[in-house]
Amino acid sequence: MSRIDSIVYDKEKVSAYQADRRFDYDAQLDLPDYSWFDMLSRWFNDIFNSIFSGSFGENVTKPVMIILFLVMIAAILAFIYNKRPELFMRNRRKKAIPYDVEKENIHEINFDVEIDSALRSGDYRLAVRLVYLQTLRILSDSKQINWQIHKTPTEYLYEVKDKGIKLPFRELTNHFLHVRYGNRSASVELYETMVDIQRTIKTRRKEAANEG
Repeated sequence: MSRIDSIVYDKEKVSAYQADRRFDYDAQLDLPDYSWFDMLSRWFNDIFNSIFSGSFGENVTKPVMIILFLVMIAAILAFIYNKRPELFMRNRRKKAIPYDVEKENIHEINFDVEIDSALRSGDYRLAVRLVYLQTLRILSDSKQINWQIHKTPTEYLYEVKDKGIKLPFRELTNHFLHVRYGNRSASVELYETMVDIQRTIKTRRKEAANEG
């Protein structure tokens, strides 16, 4: 008994499958050739369309899109610098960062006298620097840092392991760096803020000593 081929060619079904894009596998494999600018434009378009109505990207020229991209990058870098300025400083092992406190021995400074003198003369920039150095003395005495005369603020930040001290110390260091390197004006308010932060560090240091 001969076998009968049961496969029947249904022309209408085949035509329906060919017309259905879900079964157009060649088209799915043929990825569009987008440039980086095209992808950036689509990304901006999606972001702004989620905020504003209409098609944003289609109405923006290439120069405007490039400017927007650069502004965005600048804003991100400014935000990071404001929060973590030490990240933009070179490590001392590569090249020492010169600043006028690196030759001062913190163990030879009478901080009470020097800070009082700076405040009476209205030199808040000096007062801010002295509070920072005094805090280094506090951390050095409690073995939180290994003070060396040519170390950078960034190196001291990495040395502090106690999170209860590290977070306020980072904030204090940021204030110091903004005044020293960021052309930020020192004021009595900033000085008082740094004194408050230093007080927090002292409290945590005592708590850590009691826990030990």
